[in-house]
Amino acid sequence: MEFEHEIHRQAHDDVSEYLTELFEDPLFDSDNGHFYVRYGSTVLEISVDAYGPEEALVSVMAYCVQGVALEENLLLGLLEVNHHRPFGAFSLVGSDIFFSHSIFGRSLQRSNLLGTIAAVANVSDEYDDRIVNKYGGQTALQRIRDTGGRKRRQERSEAPPPS
Repeated sequence: MEFEHEIHRQAHDDVSEYLTELFEDPLFDSDNGHFYVRYGSTVLEISVDAYGPEEALVSVMAYCVQGVALEENLLLGLLEVNHHRPFGAFSLVGSDIFFSHSIFGRSLQRSNLLGTIAAVANVSDEYDDRIVNKYGGQTALQRIRDTGGRKRRQERSEAPPPS
């Protein structure tokens, strides 16, 4: 992984160290430089990006619901929740809903990272079942169980077709 400056590298190293201390099996994806952890029933992606010449951002993103029906009430409801939440925000990519929050990495402490992870996971966990029950889709863990996760999907796509 290439870093834009020393603070970017240090924040990435700190996140790696803290996740190893806090979680049994954090996964590091060398393709994109992101970390993945499971917190309760939530799957989280943690990334570290340079932010200007002397700062880094640590973003914690929860895979909340995948494959949801995009109804106006849901979208307006998520915007309303974003307005009232004191931190983080829901976002939408295609038909997948995420919840994320970012913190500065220059002075990152273990407790701040764990607090952010817990908060993002708790919000995602609070909303995922409610969204699925009303608008369909799957929680991140349901999706992993059904598809076997990214590794198994990739193995299936690389396997030769049955003869």
